Amino acid sequence: MQTTPTPPPSGGGIWEAFFPLMIAIFASVLAINDLMADNVASLQLKLGNQRNDAFQWFQSKGIKEIVVRGQHDLLKVLVDSGSISDSKKEVLDKQLDQLNRKAKKYKMEKTEILLGSEKVGKENWIQDIDGELGKIIGAKEYDSSLEILDDAEDQFDYASMLLQISMVLGAVGMMLNKKKTKVIFFCTTIIIGVIGATFTVQAQLQSLTSPFFK
Repeated sequence: MQTTPTPPPSGGGIWEAFFPLMIAIFASVLAINDLMADNVASLQLKLGNQRNDAFQWFQSKGIKEIVVRGQHDLLKVLVDSGSISDSKKEVLDKQLDQLNRKAKKYKMEKTEILLGSEKVGKENWIQDIDGELGKIIGAKEYDSSLEILDDAEDQFDYASMLLQISMVLGAVGMMLNKKKTKVIFFCTTIIIGVIGATFTVQAQLQSLTSPFFK
């Protein structure tokens, strides 16, 4: 007795291979996206700590400058008021000059710590690191890079969300039987996945504009 073969479900065939392929591709992009996002997050944490250290350094120089200027102003008042004898005035004038130069030095150090050695120029290098001048990374330079990395992190998050949505749509489309519905889900899966992949590329390019990203 001859049996009639059962026809394949509507929408089967080649579509059964397309959906798993697209899901696999976008899952790979998602894995790469998450790895890049982790690298950016680690760099953000590192730069955030270095930024805080730089601002604390800046503030300590500011406190020293205030103390020195206070000493300078007090001595100047004593000298100008005539309370100091002429025999000691010359010594105090030298001390006033020393305090004034020290205050200016602290001010220059603050500027270099805030803006960075590259921004202030070689002629204004005054603060050293391990005996070397011109090595200061300014606190504001950290701020600028952190803003870049924050934008990149947002784009990585958008990419992750879109890629996951794309994979869910692909999984749903794979279980459907109607060819027309499969086509709609397949096209939607590709469109959303490609948009997500585009965000991944944009986020990586954005993070590379930070001078601290290696």
